[in-house]
Amino acid sequence: MADPALHHQIQPIKEIAIDYTPEACTHCPVSNSITLTFDHRGGARWRSTTRFLYGTFTSLIQCPKGNTSGLNFNIYLSSLEGDKSQDEIDFEFLGKDKTIVQTNYYTTGTGNREQIHDLGFDCSDGFHEYTIKWNPDSIEWVIDGKVVRKAEKKEGYSGACLHCCRVFL
Repeated sequence: MADPALHHQIQPIKEIAIDYTPEACTHCPVSNSITLTFDHRGGARWRSTTRFLYGTFTSLIQCPKGNTSGLNFNIYLSSLEGDKSQDEIDFEFLGKDKTIVQTNYYTTGTGNREQIHDLGFDCSDGFHEYTIKWNPDSIEWVIDGKVVRKAEKKEGYSGACLHCCRVFL
C-alpha cells in the first residue's frame, strides 16, 4: 500500500520487473524513464514490483508507427494478473487506428466497460501524457491534462477496483 505521507507527491518507480524480452526494455531510475523497443522481437512488458492502493499513475507514451494490429500497447493497473477475479484499469492502444484509445476497467473479474475515445491526434507522431487517477470513489482517465472518462462508485456497489494493483506497461 502506498505510504500516506507521500500523498500528492511524485514517487518515481525505482524498481521494475521485466516479464519478457528484457533486452527490449531499458530502465533508468535516475532519470525516471523506461524505454520499450518494438522491433523484430516483438516488444516487452514491465511491471512495478510494488503494489498500490489508489493513486495517480502517469506515463508519457508514443506508440510505434505502422500497422501494429494484434499488438497491444497499454498502461494498466492489475491486482492479480491472469486471475479471473482480478481488478484492472487501463488505457489500450489497439494498433490499427492510431487516432483512438480504449479505456476499460474490471472489478472482481467483470469487465465489458470498454469505451473508445477519439484522441484528436496520431499517437505515433509524438509523446503524450496518459494518466489514471484512481481513488476510493472514482477512476479518471486523463490525456494531456483533459479528463476523457470518469467512472464513479455507485451506491451499494463496491466496483471501483478495491484491491492493491501493480502498474504494467
